[in-house]
Amino acid sequence: QGSRISLQQIAQSDAYRTNLGLVEAAGENATVLVHVFDNAGNPLAQIPESLLPSEHLQLNNFLQTNGIALTDGRIEVEITSPTGKVSAYASVVDNLTNDPLVVFPVTRGSVSATRYVIPGVADLNNGFASWRSDLRLFNSGASPVTATLAYSPQPNNQGASGPAQITIQPGQVYPVDSALFSLYGITDTGGSILVTTPSNSGLVVTARTFDQTSNGTFGQFIPAVTPADAIGVGDRSLQLLQLESSDRYRTNIGLAETSGNPATARVSLILPDSKFAIHVDVPLAANQFVQLPLAGFNAGTVYNGRVTVSVTSGSGRVTAYGSVIDQTTQDPTYVPAQ
Repeated sequence: QGSRISLQQIAQSDAYRTNLGLVEAAGENATVLVHVFDNAGNPLAQIPESLLPSEHLQLNNFLQTNGIALTDGRIEVEITSPTGKVSAYASVVDNLTNDPLVVFPVTRGSVSATRYVIPGVADLNNGFASWRSDLRLFNSGASPVTATLAYSPQPNNQGASGPAQITIQPGQVYPVDSALFSLYGITDTGGSILVTTPSNSGLVVTARTFDQTSNGTFGQFIPAVTPADAIGVGDRSLQLLQLESSDRYRTNIGLAETSGNPATARVSLILPDSKFAIHVDVPLAANQFVQLPLAGFNAGTVYNGRVTVSVTSGSGRVTAYGSVIDQTTQDPTYVPAQ
């Protein structure tokens, strides 16, 4: 009771609509209050909802149903009952392509860090797609936060001339559209953005990386990772599931060092019903980002592949993700490490 789940980059506009999902996980009755804010932190609505034990409730066109027009904003789900445990998600749907973007929940106040890494940001035109990344930085604390944003390109991509600095007010979501061009004036590049603050802060940092077509967008939601979320030597391996390399889908595997120290990551592909793994060791410099194609393992066609990532040497800490891309539409699906 009293806990709040935050969901950002939600919208109800000519371009996008938002479905809100609520799930009760404890097998008990629960009530919640859904708070809607614009990016400046202004409250727009408070909407009560109730859930039966173990119920999954998806509220389609949630903002429109409640008379809210919002180009860009945020939702908080507050647990108001003494019973029940509730999680939430948002599905932000492009009105032209009907492509859904799943927004992962963050419990407000659960993050305290000085480093946040957004892997897989891009400003690329590769002949098949036109990739862009929009960033959102939410200050969940009570004081302004000054954040420094430094770009780390993947190998053979151009970098930025220097970091950018922004100040985020309490309760504000700071938007940065087409982030690599807006912050650094660069294009034809991809990598990761490191967000640092002078002292521990409660930022919620997210990105939407998408293919901008002439008739809408296809994209994926990417949450930031802190060093505490990443792994080092001796930690359990990260798992990436449901990966595919075929004539229908291709998969990219992203690796990023999060702590500012070098590390070597071992990336292993495990095929269904196989007792053997194909692996490659990837050295990462401090803060470096590397993206690998699953096809590079030379395993032929792969359905339902699993990739494990471990750190074999160095003092750095590594995060990973998968991006499974439809070969026809160029629609990416983000696969978080588990």
